[in-house]
Amino acid sequence: MSMRRFAAAGVVAGVAASVATNVAVILGLALATPAVAETSDAAVGEKLRTLGRASAAVKTLRAQFVQEKHLTIVRDVLRSSGTFFLDKDGAVAWYVTEPEPMRIVITKAGVFVGGKKVVGGPDGAAWNASFSPLPMLEGLNGIFAGLSESTAEHFHVTLRGEDQVRLEPKAQALAGWVTAIEITLGGEARMPVAVRLVEPGGDSTDIRFTDVVINPSLDDATFAP
Repeated sequence: MSMRRFAAAGVVAGVAASVATNVAVILGLALATPAVAETSDAAVGEKLRTLGRASAAVKTLRAQFVQEKHLTIVRDVLRSSGTFFLDKDGAVAWYVTEPEPMRIVITKAGVFVGGKKVVGGPDGAAWNASFSPLPMLEGLNGIFAGLSESTAEHFHVTLRGEDQVRLEPKAQALAGWVTAIEITLGGEARMPVAVRLVEPGGDSTDIRFTDVVINPSLDDATFAP
């Protein structure tokens, strides 16, 4: 598989190694910037507590996704699609069907691509910087499970309206791959319904989720490498 097609498969194209983002569910590209962004600790804390309560009942999730990777160096969009699975106990899986089949599974045992364990990361040689591994950054996995007070432990949080949140990673290792994560929330559980990842070099990735099913029955095979 060529590097370009690998990136287009939704594994990597600028962020190298994560869902993205709580992508658990994503609907909406290019989030609009409201007139006022709220950053006070009190407002952010209350918002995150509310979101945590709303998403507390979500244990598993299944959704269809479409990912579009926008490259700054060329006028091109790398598009991939498939099915996303989440288990809040610590497992995420991306079943890519287009442009060609591929499975990306992230569990406590590690990151697996096409059945093979991936070794390396932002500081390792296993990833090429021109790749953007949306679902590969383990530091983003928690976002897919829903936002809560613990989100503020790892990200600087800015409220951008009732249903929009901007996250900026505190850890330099993660900030080296993604400068900001813009999320649109929706549904009764207030899960992310739109996520945009903005990378240091200007590339960005948008993910849309549809046909979202909350708490489906998922067996161990779903997250098998």
